[in-house]
Amino acid sequence: MHYAQKRLRGLEIFGKSKKKVDPKQKHEKRVVLETIVGLLPREKNAVSISFLSMLLRAAKYLDTTVACRLDLEKRMGLQLGQAVLDDILIPSTCFAGDTMFDIDTVQQIMINYFECNSTGLDDINYVSPLQSDDENVGKLMESFLAKIASDRNLLVSKFIGFAECIPIEVRVTEDGTYRAIDIYLKAHPGISSMDRKKVCSLMDCQKLSNEARAHAAQNERLPVQTMVQVLYYEQQRLREKDGSPMNNASSDPLKSRNMVLEEISRLKKENQELKFELIKMKTRLKEIEMSNDNKPKVNNGIGTMATAAKPPLPKKSLISSVTKTLGKITPFLYGDGFVASVTRGRNKAGKDRRHSVS
Repeated sequence: MHYAQKRLRGLEIFGKSKKKVDPKQKHEKRVVLETIVGLLPREKNAVSISFLSMLLRAAKYLDTTVACRLDLEKRMGLQLGQAVLDDILIPSTCFAGDTMFDIDTVQQIMINYFECNSTGLDDINYVSPLQSDDENVGKLMESFLAKIASDRNLLVSKFIGFAECIPIEVRVTEDGTYRAIDIYLKAHPGISSMDRKKVCSLMDCQKLSNEARAHAAQNERLPVQTMVQVLYYEQQRLREKDGSPMNNASSDPLKSRNMVLEEISRLKKENQELKFELIKMKTRLKEIEMSNDNKPKVNNGIGTMATAAKPPLPKKSLISSVTKTLGKITPFLYGDGFVASVTRGRNKAGKDRRHSVS
């Protein structure tokens, strides 16, 4: 390890842009690296995974043989349960405009880990991983997913493909996946509604913690369907906590079974009603948008089109308004029985009008 670090010193393996290296010097370092990888012991824990990560970064930088890189990826996969996030942050050395980190390499390392875990057959001496290693790998991959989610060059298909490679069995909760989804939606506000639904379908809302569910219920970046689903599971959890028939079932097995079936039927009915309400909201929104689009447009004289306004109503004079208002009110009498001047005037006009008619 000391020899490798000394001979490979000076490589910009942590930078995105390649530093120009003398071709002769690059060839010498490549030969040294490939030789070191070939001399590594075959035992699983012979070297640390951080050292293997350093060798893999150098191998990608120096363009070593494919066999050399595959060997390092397989070795890292066997020890992935001991890794931390910095060990798998392998910079991408491809063309400009690519993602910041090499997602394909990390995905292959993860696949190697789970394949060796399931079969246990490999040319390297195999030791069965502990159950805690699987959980550590699941959390590590979720942390990596959240790390790359903020990359604006990351495509939706790439994000979904990596997330789907993380087995459900190693994800104790969906909090890590939800955090990565929230970061991705925040960093990519211009994605379509269909892609937004695909991204949110990666998580199981039922496995969210109380804190994550409370945050998701108020997250406006999530689609409406996802928010409704989160609220549904939160309502179901509160019912069970408050003592629903499913928890406080009677000692009679038949009665308990009937109560559980009734509760399930009721929850399904509420879920259906929520779906209908969502459809109504969407239909109403489309009607409003169509009505706005169908409004006639007129030229306002400055080259822009404006919605045709309704003709203004005729203005009412102050006297006509006051007269109309007073006509609807019962005449106010003073305490001495005399009528107000305005009212007396109106009564007198009415009396003259009756004489003229007669």
